[in-house]
Amino acid sequence: MNEIEKYFNKFLEYNDGYRKYSKNTLHSYRKDLYDFLEFCFDNNIERLTQISIKTIKKFMIFLSVKNLKSSSISRKLSTLRTFYDFLIFNDIVEKSPIEGISNPKREKRLVKSLSEKSFLEKLNNLAHSSELYEHWVVLELLYCTGLRVSELCELKISDIAFDRKILTVKGKGDKKRLIPLTDYLEKLLKEYLLKRKNNSEYLFTTKKGGKLYPKYIERLTQKYLADISEDGRVYPHLIRHTFATHLLKHGADLRAIKELLGHSDLRTTTIYTHVSIEHLKKVYKNSHPKR
Repeated sequence: MNEIEKYFNKFLEYNDGYRKYSKNTLHSYRKDLYDFLEFCFDNNIERLTQISIKTIKKFMIFLSVKNLKSSSISRKLSTLRTFYDFLIFNDIVEKSPIEGISNPKREKRLVKSLSEKSFLEKLNNLAHSSELYEHWVVLELLYCTGLRVSELCELKISDIAFDRKILTVKGKGDKKRLIPLTDYLEKLLKEYLLKRKNNSEYLFTTKKGGKLYPKYIERLTQKYLADISEDGRVYPHLIRHTFATHLLKHGADLRAIKELLGHSDLRTTTIYTHVSIEHLKKVYKNSHPKR
């Protein structure tokens, strides 16, 4: 074990034992650090003093050549920054070689969404099946509110205020936001509560009475919506994207969409404007006489 690997292990032990990071975070740290360790090994770098700004830049180029996305490269740099913060705090090194290095420019990503016509037809078909009633209500609520899957799982009956026509949602960081109940959504939820067969405080439950969990909803969306997705891939967050995209398409204000989604920064919401522009391009191409 060389010096770099030794301090990698100390860093991971510290985060596991003292900081009590989650297994997922520790797994990401371990993978990122050992990818860098492998790079160092291939370049005969065994000591911390051998790692310079030039080393980090070469590592970034190496990752780019491997066709890693800029977001993945940024994550690995973030892990190394955190590692060097640990080293500086413990007086092992005086300065970080990553200081002054910027993350690679992120690629513009076009948010995927489902076709409005196909999605509404699918929901309509599910609505006519009594056996799939609860599944249909879950999908309807996701589409009508744009909730994150974790938010939907945590919804309680007490979060619904029919008198004020408001749904209270606990979002990221326990931040609460209010979502208006449309007439359609109010009617849907009232009918669902009348047909409900258990006494759980949670709005949606499994057949055994426990609250729903993200994997359950993931399987549900894949089961019912895969055939209307262009690439066959469907996940609950896709319905959130579809909610925002369809609102924007029909003229909703971007700031209103931001509040409904619970985004803290408007820049996060602007990813949906790219979808709107693509839609405009398609309409223009198909409609203009000199297309």
